[in-house]
Amino acid sequence: MSFHKKLKTLIKQALIKIYSIEIPNENSINLEIPNNYNYGDLCTTAPLIFAKTLKQSPLKIAENLCNELKESLKDIAEVNFVAPGFINFKLKEKAFAEILLKFQDNNIIEKVPSEEKQQILIEYVSANPTGDLHLGHGRGAVLGSALVSIFKALGHNVLSEFYINDAGEQMLKLGRSASTIYFGKESSNEDEYPKELIEKYVVDLSAGLSEEEITIQVKEKILEKQKQILKACKVEFDSWISEKQEIHDSGILDQTLQELKNNDLVYEKDGATWLNAIKLGDQRDRVLIKSENQKATYLMGDLAYHKHKFARAEKLINLWGADHQGQDVSLKLGLKALNKNPENLTVLFLQLVSLFKDNEEVKMSKRSGTLITVEEVLEEVGADAFRTTMLNTHVNNRLIFDVNLVKKKDDSNPVFYLQYAFARASGILRRAFEDNFKGEKAFTSLTELEEFSKDINNLTFAFININENELIASKNLLLRLEFFNQELYNSAKNLNPCNLLNYLSEIAGLFHSFYAPCKAINPENKNLSLARLCLIQAFRNVMKNGLEILLISAPEIM
Repeated sequence: MSFHKKLKTLIKQALIKIYSIEIPNENSINLEIPNNYNYGDLCTTAPLIFAKTLKQSPLKIAENLCNELKESLKDIAEVNFVAPGFINFKLKEKAFAEILLKFQDNNIIEKVPSEEKQQILIEYVSANPTGDLHLGHGRGAVLGSALVSIFKALGHNVLSEFYINDAGEQMLKLGRSASTIYFGKESSNEDEYPKELIEKYVVDLSAGLSEEEITIQVKEKILEKQKQILKACKVEFDSWISEKQEIHDSGILDQTLQELKNNDLVYEKDGATWLNAIKLGDQRDRVLIKSENQKATYLMGDLAYHKHKFARAEKLINLWGADHQGQDVSLKLGLKALNKNPENLTVLFLQLVSLFKDNEEVKMSKRSGTLITVEEVLEEVGADAFRTTMLNTHVNNRLIFDVNLVKKKDDSNPVFYLQYAFARASGILRRAFEDNFKGEKAFTSLTELEEFSKDINNLTFAFININENELIASKNLLLRLEFFNQELYNSAKNLNPCNLLNYLSEIAGLFHSFYAPCKAINPENKNLSLARLCLIQAFRNVMKNGLEILLISAPEIM
């Protein structure tokens, strides 16, 4: 257990002992790094958070907690409380060494307890198989894959799924569009996809195909192209679910409709089949089967599909485009009608992506005169820059993708800033054993560093007998590294990989601030040099894990 988690557990236990209240886990307790170094190394505002529940002043709660904690905090040099209800902790050098020891091993991720593990299904991208992936799809692909990776890192069982929308009017439209090109006809129907979008998928089709066969083959070509582009973004799926085959043709849709009828929540009116959504709390009833053609509506298809998903997972997460905002309301009410807990479905709505180049917004593709595709941007900036940019702000915010920025080789480029910090740390460790020490004080291999790092007393050298600037820089870096698992947990809890990306950027800055005053190699002090190399190794391990979780490369040389 990390020092961070142990301290939170002790605070939780003290609250329970003093006030006999229920606290489910230590995540209810917050720990922060004070803005002012003189206040302490860590602080908590737990007295302020629990004041309303305990019906006592935060200052009194803080006093009681301090008195209780003084008996159990062996690695704390000093604990005190200040108004309006902060508790500050100053750590002993041994506590810092304990933290540093934990991060010497690359295996630093704390899994969730077995009783908290969930079976999670995350559905994302799910573009219609009728054309190329645009930047909105790209944002969903990066965000969804990052969420899958975060939940897996924490030990959850996760399924990633692409829902192929191959049933409905869009497929008839695709067939009409492709057939017009295939048979060499002039388009006579305005309700067709632009020729420049579909033409490349019609070439090389064999002769004598029917419109249905053309539709199937063009759809498969488009899907294969989408898979290639997604793989280039480091995005792959556990399953690809065909709406036509696995929802409509399998009978699940009919079974779902029958279940709704059995629950007395369906009625017929004007030739259509309706869900009695008002009875469930909606503002109006919803059509399930259309009157004009007796085809299922999107809502009916979604209900059947989500029934299918709940058979495979207990928690569902969907990433939808902003144009679908509001559709989750009727879907959740329909799930309630199917005796599924709508609270177990979370829908994230992806806001728009705007592409800028040379300080101007780019709206149209140079190749086709239509929307900018993921493929075009990937070719220009690469997967790492693409992923970093797509994760650079919360899903609820419009995203600005500045092509010029992510191609720069300086600190203004977010992905360069992260990768350079990792490469710099790797380079320091690599060069430390080349020619920095001569004679009696030489250490010649990484093995010696590994042996040195196993003794907690050795690691205290990074925090003793150094000046205040060096001490502050060393502590600031290590204390923030200690928050890695908390940031990972928060990213999962808030469904926001941007949290983790921002954290990595923060520790990269702290690493550079540490490196400026603190010489990693001090020929006059071998133990201090080794201890500082251990701190650099700790930073490198955290950065490597964080980048790998976000599926961003961690190059050792740049």
